[in-house]
Amino acid sequence: MVSELEKTVLGEIWSSNEAYETLIHLCDEFGSRFAGTEGEKPSAEYIASKLREYGLENVALDDFKYVGWKRGEAKLELLEPRNVEIYTQSLALCPPTPTEGIEGDVVYLGPGFPELFEAKKDEIHGKIVLCTSQPRPSGAMVHRRTKYGYAVKYGAVGFIFVNHNPGQLMPTGSLRPAYRMAGEIPGIGVSWETGSNLIRMLDKGLASVRITTSDIVTPDTESWNVVGEIPGTDLKDRVILVGAHFEGHDIAVGALDDGSGAVVIMEAARALAKHQGEFRRTIRFVCFSAEEIGVTGSTCYAAKHSDELDRIDLMINCDGAGRATDHVYRVYGPDSLAGYLQDLAGRMHYNMRVGRAMAASSDHWPFYMQGIPAVSLSGYRSPAEVARVGRGWTHTSADTIDKVVPKNLKDAAMVLAHSLIHLANEPGTIAERTPVEEIVRRLEESGMADTLRVQLKWHPDSIR
Repeated sequence: MVSELEKTVLGEIWSSNEAYETLIHLCDEFGSRFAGTEGEKPSAEYIASKLREYGLENVALDDFKYVGWKRGEAKLELLEPRNVEIYTQSLALCPPTPTEGIEGDVVYLGPGFPELFEAKKDEIHGKIVLCTSQPRPSGAMVHRRTKYGYAVKYGAVGFIFVNHNPGQLMPTGSLRPAYRMAGEIPGIGVSWETGSNLIRMLDKGLASVRITTSDIVTPDTESWNVVGEIPGTDLKDRVILVGAHFEGHDIAVGALDDGSGAVVIMEAARALAKHQGEFRRTIRFVCFSAEEIGVTGSTCYAAKHSDELDRIDLMINCDGAGRATDHVYRVYGPDSLAGYLQDLAGRMHYNMRVGRAMAASSDHWPFYMQGIPAVSLSGYRSPAEVARVGRGWTHTSADTIDKVVPKNLKDAAMVLAHSLIHLANEPGTIAERTPVEEIVRRLEESGMADTLRVQLKWHPDSIR
Protein backbone atom coordinates (compact mmCIF):
# COMPACT_ATOMS: atom_id res chain seq x y z
CA MET A 1 0.00 0.00 0.00
CA VAL A 2 1.27 3.46 -0.90
CA SER A 3 1.37 5.75 2.13
CA GLU A 4 -0.06 9.25 2.32
CA LEU A 5 3.51 10.57 2.56
CA GLU A 6 4.43 8.89 -0.72
CA LYS A 7 1.30 10.17 -2.47
CA THR A 8 1.90 13.72 -1.24
CA VAL A 9 5.57 13.82 -2.23
CA LEU A 10 4.98 12.31 -5.66
CA GLY A 11 2.04 14.62 -6.29
CA GLU A 12 4.16 17.64 -5.29
CA ILE A 13 6.82 16.77 -7.86
CA TRP A 14 4.37 15.87 -10.63
CA SER A 15 2.43 19.11 -10.26
CA SER A 16 5.49 21.38 -10.24
CA ASN A 17 7.72 22.70 -13.02
CA GLU A 18 10.41 23.79 -10.55
CA ALA A 19 13.13 21.43 -11.80
CA TYR A 20 12.93 22.57 -15.41
CA GLU A 21 12.76 26.25 -14.46
CA THR A 22 15.80 25.79 -12.21
CA LEU A 23 17.70 24.10 -15.04
CA ILE A 24 16.89 26.93 -17.44
CA HIS A 25 18.16 29.46 -14.89
CA LEU A 26 21.37 27.50 -14.28
CA CYS A 27 22.13 27.24 -17.99
CA ASP A 28 20.97 30.65 -19.18
CA GLU A 29 22.41 32.69 -16.31
CA PHE A 30 25.64 30.86 -15.48
CA GLY A 31 26.64 29.10 -18.70
CA SER A 32 28.62 25.89 -18.43
CA ARG A 33 29.45 26.24 -14.70
CA PHE A 34 32.68 24.40 -15.59
CA ALA A 35 35.29 24.44 -12.84
CA GLY A 36 37.35 27.62 -13.06
CA THR A 37 34.93 29.57 -15.26
CA GLU A 38 33.26 32.82 -14.33
CA GLY A 39 29.88 31.18 -13.77
CA GLU A 40 31.05 28.41 -11.45
CA LYS A 41 30.88 30.04 -8.01
CA PRO A 42 27.74 32.13 -8.74
CA SER A 43 25.97 28.94 -9.84
CA ALA A 44 27.07 27.16 -6.65
CA GLU A 45 25.76 30.10 -4.60
CA TYR A 46 22.47 29.97 -6.51
CA ILE A 47 22.08 26.25 -5.80
CA ALA A 48 22.80 26.87 -2.12
CA SER A 49 20.17 29.64 -2.04
CA LYS A 50 17.59 27.29 -3.56
CA LEU A 51 18.35 24.55 -1.03
CA ARG A 52 17.87 27.07 1.79
CA GLU A 53 14.62 28.22 0.19
CA TYR A 54 13.46 24.61 0.12
CA GLY A 55 14.07 24.26 3.85
CA LEU A 56 17.23 22.15 3.93
CA GLU A 57 19.61 22.56 6.86
CA ASN A 58 23.41 22.84 7.12
CA VAL A 59 23.56 24.30 3.62
CA ALA A 60 27.10 25.26 2.70
CA LEU A 61 29.63 25.71 -0.07
CA ASP A 62 32.27 23.12 0.77
CA ASP A 63 35.62 24.22 -0.69
CA PHE A 64 38.47 22.13 -2.04
CA LYS A 65 41.67 22.59 -4.08
CA TYR A 66 42.55 20.88 -7.35
CA VAL A 67 44.69 21.27 -10.48
CA GLY A 68 42.76 23.85 -12.49
CA TRP A 69 42.73 24.40 -16.22
CA LYS A 70 41.71 27.19 -18.58
CA ARG A 71 41.14 26.76 -22.28
CA GLY A 72 43.49 28.49 -24.68
CA GLU A 73 43.78 28.38 -28.45
CA ALA A 74 44.40 25.08 -30.19
CA LYS A 75 45.74 24.62 -33.71
CA LEU A 76 46.07 21.46 -35.80
CA GLU A 77 47.98 21.62 -39.07
CA LEU A 78 48.27 18.83 -41.57
CA LEU A 79 51.87 18.98 -42.87
CA GLU A 80 51.95 15.95 -45.17
CA PRO A 81 50.75 14.99 -47.75
CA ARG A 82 49.67 18.64 -48.07
CA ASN A 83 49.65 21.70 -45.84
CA VAL A 84 46.24 22.69 -44.43
CA GLU A 85 44.91 23.92 -41.08
CA ILE A 86 42.26 21.76 -39.41
CA TYR A 87 39.53 22.94 -37.02
CA THR A 88 40.11 21.58 -33.52
CA GLN A 89 39.87 22.27 -29.79
CA SER A 90 41.82 21.16 -26.74
CA LEU A 91 40.54 18.40 -24.50
CA ALA A 92 40.17 19.39 -20.85
CA LEU A 93 43.45 19.35 -18.88
CA CYS A 94 45.47 19.55 -22.10
CA PRO A 95 48.90 21.02 -21.30
CA PRO A 96 50.36 23.87 -23.38
CA THR A 97 52.83 22.96 -26.09
CA PRO A 98 56.02 24.86 -26.86
CA THR A 99 55.37 27.94 -28.99
CA GLU A 100 56.47 26.09 -32.11
CA GLY A 101 54.08 23.21 -31.32
CA ILE A 102 54.82 19.50 -31.52
CA GLU A 103 55.12 17.60 -34.78
CA GLY A 104 54.77 13.93 -35.54
CA ASP A 105 53.54 11.28 -37.92
CA VAL A 106 50.00 10.07 -37.23
CA VAL A 107 49.25 6.50 -36.21
CA TYR A 108 45.60 5.44 -36.40
CA LEU A 109 44.26 3.20 -33.62
CA GLY A 110 40.63 2.93 -34.77
CA PRO A 111 38.31 3.05 -31.73
CA GLY A 112 41.35 2.92 -29.46
CA PHE A 113 40.53 -0.22 -27.51
CA PRO A 114 43.38 -1.43 -25.25
CA GLU A 115 44.06 -4.47 -27.43
CA LEU A 116 44.51 -2.18 -30.44
CA PHE A 117 47.12 -0.18 -28.54
CA GLU A 118 48.84 -3.42 -27.52
CA ALA A 119 48.89 -4.61 -31.12
CA LYS A 120 50.56 -1.39 -32.34
CA LYS A 121 52.58 -0.44 -29.28
CA ASP A 122 55.88 -0.63 -31.18
CA GLU A 123 54.59 1.93 -33.71
CA ILE A 124 53.41 4.57 -31.23
CA HIS A 125 56.60 6.02 -29.71
CA GLY A 126 57.23 9.55 -30.98
CA LYS A 127 53.98 9.53 -33.00
CA ILE A 128 50.65 11.31 -32.64
CA VAL A 129 47.83 8.86 -31.88
CA LEU A 130 44.49 9.24 -33.68
CA CYS A 131 41.49 7.30 -32.37
CA THR A 132 37.71 7.63 -32.20
CA SER A 133 35.14 7.73 -29.40
CA GLN A 134 33.42 4.58 -30.72
CA PRO A 135 32.27 2.19 -27.93
CA ARG A 136 32.56 -1.57 -28.29
CA PRO A 137 29.86 -3.38 -30.31
CA SER A 138 28.49 -4.68 -26.99
CA GLY A 139 27.84 -1.11 -25.86
CA ALA A 140 30.71 -1.18 -23.35
CA MET A 141 32.43 2.19 -23.22
CA VAL A 142 36.21 2.47 -23.30
CA HIS A 143 36.80 5.78 -21.60
CA ARG A 144 38.70 8.55 -23.36
CA ARG A 145 41.10 8.73 -20.37
CA THR A 146 41.96 5.07 -20.97
CA LYS A 147 42.79 5.72 -24.62
CA TYR A 148 44.86 8.77 -23.71
CA GLY A 149 46.59 6.80 -20.95
CA TYR A 150 47.72 4.12 -23.40
CA ALA A 151 48.97 6.78 -25.80
CA VAL A 152 51.12 8.24 -23.01
CA LYS A 153 52.22 4.80 -21.81
CA TYR A 154 53.60 3.85 -25.22
CA GLY A 155 55.41 7.13 -25.82
CA ALA A 156 53.07 9.14 -28.06
CA VAL A 157 53.79 12.87 -28.26
CA GLY A 158 50.19 13.88 -29.01
CA PHE A 159 46.62 12.57 -28.97
CA ILE A 160 43.78 13.33 -31.41
CA PHE A 161 40.30 12.22 -30.31
CA VAL A 162 37.65 11.89 -33.04
CA ASN A 163 33.91 12.10 -32.36
CA HIS A 164 32.41 9.01 -33.99
CA ASN A 165 29.04 10.78 -34.36
CA PRO A 166 28.55 12.98 -37.45
CA GLY A 167 27.43 16.61 -37.28
CA GLN A 168 30.67 18.64 -37.19
CA LEU A 169 30.71 18.37 -33.38
CA MET A 170 34.11 18.32 -31.74
CA PRO A 171 34.30 16.27 -28.54
CA THR A 172 35.75 17.40 -25.26
CA GLY A 173 36.50 15.60 -21.99
CA SER A 174 39.26 15.35 -19.45
CA LEU A 175 42.61 13.65 -19.94
CA ARG A 176 43.67 13.02 -16.33
CA PRO A 177 42.21 13.27 -12.78
CA ALA A 178 42.46 16.94 -11.80
CA TYR A 179 42.56 16.09 -8.09
CA ARG A 180 46.13 14.99 -8.87
CA MET A 181 47.39 16.31 -12.20
CA ALA A 182 46.87 17.65 -15.72
CA GLY A 183 47.80 15.87 -18.94
CA GLU A 184 51.37 15.12 -19.98
CA ILE A 185 51.01 15.39 -23.77
CA PRO A 186 48.64 17.59 -25.78
CA GLY A 187 45.23 16.07 -26.46
CA ILE A 188 42.76 17.62 -28.89
CA GLY A 189 39.31 16.81 -30.24
CA VAL A 190 38.07 16.87 -33.83
CA SER A 191 34.73 16.18 -35.49
CA TRP A 192 33.88 12.96 -37.31
CA GLU A 193 34.07 14.76 -40.64
CA THR A 194 37.55 16.10 -39.88
CA GLY A 195 38.72 12.79 -38.46
CA SER A 196 37.44 10.92 -41.50
CA ASN A 197 39.50 13.18 -43.72
CA LEU A 198 42.63 12.44 -41.70
CA ILE A 199 41.92 8.72 -41.87
CA ARG A 200 41.59 8.94 -45.66
CA MET A 201 44.95 10.71 -45.79
CA LEU A 202 46.49 7.84 -43.86
CA ASP A 203 44.97 5.34 -46.29
CA LYS A 204 47.01 7.06 -49.02
CA GLY A 205 50.25 6.86 -47.08
CA LEU A 206 52.11 8.73 -44.36
CA ALA A 207 50.44 11.75 -42.73
CA SER A 208 52.17 14.15 -40.36
CA VAL A 209 50.68 16.98 -38.31
CA ARG A 210 51.62 19.81 -35.97
CA ILE A 211 49.66 20.46 -32.76
CA THR A 212 49.92 23.82 -30.97
CA THR A 213 48.03 24.57 -27.75
CA SER A 214 48.12 27.49 -25.33
CA ASP A 215 45.99 26.12 -22.49
CA ILE A 216 46.79 27.16 -18.93
CA VAL A 217 47.26 24.74 -16.02
CA THR A 218 46.72 26.35 -12.61
CA PRO A 219 47.67 24.23 -9.55
CA ASP A 220 45.90 24.89 -6.21
CA THR A 221 42.72 26.22 -7.80
CA GLU A 222 39.69 26.53 -5.50
CA SER A 223 36.27 25.03 -6.20
CA TRP A 224 33.11 24.29 -4.24
CA ASN A 225 30.68 21.43 -3.73
CA VAL A 226 27.21 22.47 -2.51
CA VAL A 227 25.81 20.56 0.48
CA GLY A 228 22.41 20.54 2.22
CA GLU A 229 20.64 18.10 4.56
CA ILE A 230 17.26 16.92 5.74
CA PRO A 231 18.11 15.80 9.29
CA GLY A 232 16.88 12.43 10.43
CA THR A 233 15.20 11.51 13.70
CA ASP A 234 16.27 8.48 15.75
CA LEU A 235 18.89 7.45 13.14
CA LYS A 236 20.08 10.99 12.38
CA ASP A 237 23.75 9.96 12.66
CA ARG A 238 23.26 7.56 9.73
CA VAL A 239 23.39 9.23 6.32
CA ILE A 240 22.14 8.55 2.82
CA LEU A 241 24.26 10.68 0.50
CA VAL A 242 22.64 11.72 -2.79
CA GLY A 243 24.88 13.37 -5.37
CA ALA A 244 25.05 14.73 -8.90
CA HIS A 245 27.51 17.12 -10.48
CA PHE A 246 26.18 20.56 -11.39
CA GLU A 247 28.76 21.59 -13.99
CA GLY A 248 29.08 20.89 -17.69
CA HIS A 249 32.08 21.24 -19.95
CA ASP A 250 33.14 24.76 -20.86
CA ILE A 251 32.08 24.49 -24.51
CA ALA A 252 28.34 24.11 -23.70
CA VAL A 253 25.81 24.77 -20.94
CA GLY A 254 25.78 21.10 -19.93
CA ALA A 255 21.99 20.86 -19.77
CA LEU A 256 21.95 17.07 -20.12
CA ASP A 257 25.33 16.36 -18.53
CA ASP A 258 24.73 17.10 -15.81
CA GLY A 259 22.53 20.05 -15.13
CA SER A 260 19.64 17.62 -15.46
CA GLY A 261 20.99 15.37 -12.69
CA ALA A 262 21.62 18.32 -10.37
CA VAL A 263 18.08 19.66 -10.67
CA VAL A 264 16.66 16.15 -10.17
CA ILE A 265 18.28 15.84 -6.74
CA MET A 266 17.32 19.44 -5.92
CA GLU A 267 13.69 18.70 -6.79
CA ALA A 268 13.65 15.54 -4.67
CA ALA A 269 15.15 17.60 -1.83
CA ARG A 270 12.46 20.27 -2.25
CA ALA A 271 9.59 17.80 -2.07
CA LEU A 272 11.04 15.79 0.83
CA ALA A 273 12.11 18.79 2.93
CA LYS A 274 8.45 19.70 3.40
CA HIS A 275 8.19 16.57 5.53
CA GLN A 276 11.22 16.98 7.75
CA GLY A 277 10.81 14.90 10.88
CA GLU A 278 9.34 11.92 9.00
CA PHE A 279 12.68 10.36 8.01
CA ARG A 280 14.76 8.28 10.39
CA ARG A 281 18.08 8.72 8.59
CA THR A 282 19.62 12.01 7.52
CA ILE A 283 19.43 12.60 3.76
CA ARG A 284 22.41 14.65 2.54
CA PHE A 285 22.29 16.17 -0.93
CA VAL A 286 25.57 17.17 -2.58
CA CYS A 287 25.87 18.97 -5.91
CA PHE A 288 29.46 18.20 -6.89
CA SER A 289 31.72 20.43 -8.96
CA ALA A 290 34.65 19.36 -11.18
CA GLU A 291 33.26 15.90 -11.99
CA GLU A 292 34.05 16.50 -15.63
CA ILE A 293 37.78 16.70 -14.93
CA GLY A 294 38.37 13.28 -13.46
CA VAL A 295 35.64 12.94 -10.78
CA THR A 296 37.46 15.58 -8.80
CA GLY A 297 34.80 17.27 -6.65
CA SER A 298 33.49 14.06 -5.12
CA THR A 299 36.98 12.63 -4.64
CA CYS A 300 38.05 15.78 -2.80
CA TYR A 301 34.82 15.71 -0.76
CA ALA A 302 35.44 12.11 0.33
CA ALA A 303 39.06 12.91 1.23
CA LYS A 304 38.15 16.06 3.17
CA HIS A 305 35.39 14.28 5.10
CA SER A 306 37.10 10.91 5.49
CA ASP A 307 36.35 10.88 9.22
CA GLU A 308 32.60 10.96 8.43
CA LEU A 309 32.49 8.24 5.77
CA ASP A 310 31.66 5.49 8.25
CA ARG A 311 28.31 7.24 8.84
CA ILE A 312 27.20 6.88 5.21
CA ASP A 313 24.88 3.91 4.73
CA LEU A 314 24.39 4.43 0.98
CA MET A 315 25.63 6.70 -1.81
CA ILE A 316 23.21 7.35 -4.71
CA ASN A 317 24.79 9.05 -7.73
CA CYS A 318 22.29 10.71 -10.07
CA ASP A 319 24.57 11.60 -12.99
CA GLY A 320 22.26 11.42 -16.02
CA ALA A 321 19.11 10.77 -14.00
CA GLY A 322 17.08 13.41 -15.83
CA ARG A 323 17.81 12.33 -19.39
CA ALA A 324 15.16 9.62 -19.92
CA THR A 325 11.80 8.33 -18.68
CA ASP A 326 12.90 4.71 -18.17
CA HIS A 327 15.27 4.47 -15.20
CA VAL A 328 17.80 1.99 -13.92
CA TYR A 329 19.61 1.53 -10.62
CA ARG A 330 23.13 0.34 -11.37
CA VAL A 331 24.70 -1.32 -8.35
CA TYR A 332 28.45 -1.04 -7.81
CA GLY A 333 28.51 -2.88 -4.54
CA PRO A 334 27.77 -4.95 -2.59
CA ASP A 335 25.97 -7.72 -4.53
CA SER A 336 23.17 -7.90 -1.97
CA LEU A 337 22.17 -4.33 -2.77
CA ALA A 338 20.79 -5.40 -6.16
CA GLY A 339 18.28 -7.73 -4.52
CA TYR A 340 17.35 -5.09 -1.97
CA LEU A 341 16.63 -2.51 -4.69
CA GLN A 342 14.63 -4.99 -6.74
CA ASP A 343 12.49 -5.65 -3.69
CA LEU A 344 12.21 -1.90 -3.13
CA ALA A 345 10.96 -1.42 -6.69
CA GLY A 346 8.18 -3.87 -5.88
CA ARG A 347 7.23 -1.94 -2.76
CA MET A 348 7.18 1.24 -4.84
CA HIS A 349 4.97 -0.44 -7.48
CA TYR A 350 7.49 0.67 -10.09
CA ASN A 351 8.87 -1.68 -12.73
CA MET A 352 12.42 -0.41 -12.34
CA ARG A 353 15.48 -1.96 -13.91
CA VAL A 354 18.23 -2.98 -11.48
CA GLY A 355 21.61 -4.05 -12.83
CA ARG A 356 25.25 -4.47 -11.87
CA ALA A 357 27.94 -2.09 -13.08
CA MET A 358 31.60 -1.24 -12.62
CA ALA A 359 32.76 2.14 -13.87
CA ALA A 360 35.03 4.76 -12.32
CA SER A 361 33.98 7.79 -14.34
CA SER A 362 31.40 9.41 -12.06
CA ASP A 363 30.84 10.56 -8.49
CA HIS A 364 29.93 7.22 -6.90
CA TRP A 365 33.50 5.99 -7.36
CA PRO A 366 35.44 7.53 -4.44
CA PHE A 367 32.70 6.37 -2.06
CA TYR A 368 32.58 2.86 -3.51
CA MET A 369 36.37 2.61 -3.16
CA GLN A 370 35.94 3.24 0.58
CA GLY A 371 33.58 0.28 0.86
CA ILE A 372 30.39 2.36 1.03
CA PRO A 373 27.35 0.74 -0.67
CA ALA A 374 26.99 2.69 -3.91
CA VAL A 375 24.50 2.86 -6.78
CA SER A 376 23.72 5.19 -9.65
CA LEU A 377 20.26 6.24 -10.78
CA SER A 378 20.24 7.11 -14.46
CA GLY A 379 18.13 7.02 -17.57
CA TYR A 380 18.23 3.63 -19.26
CA ARG A 381 19.73 3.25 -22.72
CA SER A 382 19.99 -0.07 -24.50
CA PRO A 383 23.44 -1.50 -25.26
CA ALA A 384 22.63 -1.16 -28.97
CA GLU A 385 21.93 2.56 -28.55
CA VAL A 386 25.12 3.10 -26.56
CA ALA A 387 27.13 1.20 -29.17
CA ARG A 388 25.66 3.38 -31.90
CA VAL A 389 25.85 6.90 -30.43
CA GLY A 390 28.04 6.64 -27.31
CA ARG A 391 27.69 9.88 -25.36
CA GLY A 392 25.44 11.41 -28.01
CA TRP A 393 25.07 15.19 -27.61
CA THR A 394 26.98 15.34 -24.35
CA HIS A 395 30.62 16.51 -24.21
CA THR A 396 29.93 18.60 -27.31
CA SER A 397 28.64 22.13 -27.92
CA ALA A 398 25.19 20.60 -28.61
CA ASP A 399 24.50 19.79 -24.94
CA THR A 400 21.81 22.46 -24.68
CA ILE A 401 18.45 23.05 -22.99
CA ASP A 402 16.42 22.11 -26.08
CA LYS A 403 17.58 18.47 -25.66
CA VAL A 404 15.97 18.21 -22.20
CA VAL A 405 12.43 16.84 -21.80
CA PRO A 406 10.78 18.43 -18.73
CA LYS A 407 8.73 15.30 -17.99
CA ASN A 408 11.93 13.27 -17.72
CA LEU A 409 13.13 15.53 -14.91
CA LYS A 410 9.86 14.95 -13.05
CA ASP A 411 9.99 11.20 -13.57
CA ALA A 412 13.55 10.96 -12.26
CA ALA A 413 12.84 13.16 -9.25
CA MET A 414 9.77 11.05 -8.40
CA VAL A 415 11.74 7.79 -8.59
CA LEU A 416 14.51 9.26 -6.44
CA ALA A 417 12.21 10.81 -3.83
CA HIS A 418 10.06 7.68 -3.65
CA SER A 419 13.16 5.54 -3.11
CA LEU A 420 14.49 7.89 -0.43
CA ILE A 421 11.28 7.71 1.60
CA HIS A 422 11.81 3.96 1.94
CA LEU A 423 15.59 4.05 2.27
CA ALA A 424 15.65 6.75 4.94
CA ASN A 425 13.10 4.83 6.99
CA GLU A 426 14.62 1.36 6.53
CA PRO A 427 14.63 -0.17 10.04
CA GLY A 428 17.51 -2.53 9.36
CA THR A 429 20.78 -2.42 7.45
CA ILE A 430 20.38 -1.34 3.83
CA ALA A 431 23.56 -3.14 2.75
CA GLU A 432 26.82 -4.21 4.35
CA ARG A 433 30.00 -2.33 3.59
CA THR A 434 32.55 -4.08 1.38
CA PRO A 435 36.08 -4.43 2.80
CA VAL A 436 38.51 -2.39 0.71
CA GLU A 437 40.77 -5.40 0.24
CA GLU A 438 37.83 -7.27 -1.32
CA ILE A 439 37.20 -4.36 -3.71
CA VAL A 440 40.87 -4.34 -4.69
CA ARG A 441 40.81 -8.11 -5.28
CA ARG A 442 37.75 -7.83 -7.55
CA LEU A 443 39.25 -4.97 -9.53
CA GLU A 444 42.52 -6.86 -10.01
CA GLU A 445 40.73 -10.02 -11.10
CA SER A 446 38.45 -8.20 -13.53
CA GLY A 447 41.32 -6.26 -15.10
CA MET A 448 39.78 -2.93 -14.16
CA ALA A 449 42.73 -2.17 -11.89
CA ASP A 450 44.91 -2.12 -15.02
CA THR A 451 42.51 0.35 -16.65
CA LEU A 452 42.72 2.58 -13.57
CA ARG A 453 46.50 2.31 -13.58
CA VAL A 454 46.73 3.53 -17.15
CA GLN A 455 44.34 6.38 -16.28
CA LEU A 456 46.54 7.18 -13.22
CA LYS A 457 43.45 6.74 -11.01
CA TRP A 458 44.68 3.64 -9.19
CA HIS A 459 45.50 4.58 -5.59
CA PRO A 460 43.63 2.12 -3.33
CA ASP A 461 45.69 3.18 -0.30
CA SER A 462 44.52 6.80 -0.47
CA ILE A 463 41.31 8.58 -1.47
CA ARG A 464 43.08 11.13 -3.69
